[in-house]
Amino acid sequence: MSLVARMARPKAMHPQELERVIMSVFGGGSTSSGVSVSNDTAMRQATVYSCINLLDRVIRTTPCHLMERSGNTRTKLIDDPLYFLLHDQPNEWMTAPEFWGMVINHLALRGNFFALKNRGMSLTGPVKELIPLAPGLVHEVKQDEKYRILYTLRYPDGTMTDVPASQIMHLRGMTINGFMGVNPIQYIRESIALGLASEQFGARFFGSGTHPGGIVEMDGHLDPKIAANAKAALNEVYTGLGNSHRLMLLEYGMKFQKVGVDPKDSQFMELRKYQKAEIVDIFLGMPLTIISSEDKTPTFASSEQFSIGFIMYAIMPWLVTIEKAISRDLIPTAKRKTQYAKFAAQGLQRGSFKEQIESFQIAINTEIMSPNEARALLEMNPYDGGDTFRTRTSTVKEGNEKTENKGNE
Repeated sequence: MSLVARMARPKAMHPQELERVIMSVFGGGSTSSGVSVSNDTAMRQATVYSCINLLDRVIRTTPCHLMERSGNTRTKLIDDPLYFLLHDQPNEWMTAPEFWGMVINHLALRGNFFALKNRGMSLTGPVKELIPLAPGLVHEVKQDEKYRILYTLRYPDGTMTDVPASQIMHLRGMTINGFMGVNPIQYIRESIALGLASEQFGARFFGSGTHPGGIVEMDGHLDPKIAANAKAALNEVYTGLGNSHRLMLLEYGMKFQKVGVDPKDSQFMELRKYQKAEIVDIFLGMPLTIISSEDKTPTFASSEQFSIGFIMYAIMPWLVTIEKAISRDLIPTAKRKTQYAKFAAQGLQRGSFKEQIESFQIAINTEIMSPNEARALLEMNPYDGGDTFRTRTSTVKEGNEKTENKGNE
């Protein structure tokens, strides 16, 4: 029976069993704040979810191409079966955006992503399908005395099988031993736990606490019926935005005292801001989020710099990691010098249509791009003669030379 046949198809798992698998494989446990953090509970922290969701959405919009290099020429290998797997559909139930979104989720939260290379009945033939391995299926990754990597898979029926690295696509995040990625949740559990604890505290504080907007007090004992009537009258006359700043008349020697927020309570909001900046820095690798001031009004220039920083620090390291892993695990050894994978990240740097046209104009005039290459990026059809590299200055000069020659004749 093949490895693919023995694998269970995706199905629902009992929440307690899922938690047990995640805790046993990827770690988790109590923290100093008393909150237990695992890969599953970490996603319940709003900032963690926001960061992972952002990475997921961005990589989904960045298509992956299989390229071939021949001299100075780069060509998309659209007819290669591997191109279809990387760009369109890696297996029968997932699209490429879904697959790469899952990849970035596993890398950011677990430090590793595993996929089985289904080659059909052959162990050395071309890869026909990439099957992502669910958390817990890879029981152990080990290296033998000859530095060969072996993956121990534990199937739902309890049996275990050692699978060679040639059958596994393995993407690693930060690594210490060289063959296994570091699980980031194990190292930043305290920071996430503090964020979860502050969220829980805030929810309980505003959900079950008593926080009156004002207090009316008087000397002596007030009859319950009179108290109820006075409360109803005060709410009717003075409650609501339309009744603000009205003259208040109190009877029976009543005194009104407005309840304000203790300035010390603002430390809770400062803690929330700091935790958010810290977690964003951890998952997106953008230190500017910590030192930036929220008092400054954002401008178009600062927004542009933020976008550039996001692509540089948060996205490109993951894209390069995935591209190199594809070359190592999916492209045949004999073709690795000429073939490579490349994510089309140019789309992430697009500005307005005016900015794009101005950029293309500069690129064409300096012979960086041909007109047809610029049209291709705009999803426009090529035209005859558009593949010629001719600068605007050279065209003008050539036209002037022809005019002068005619005048001399």
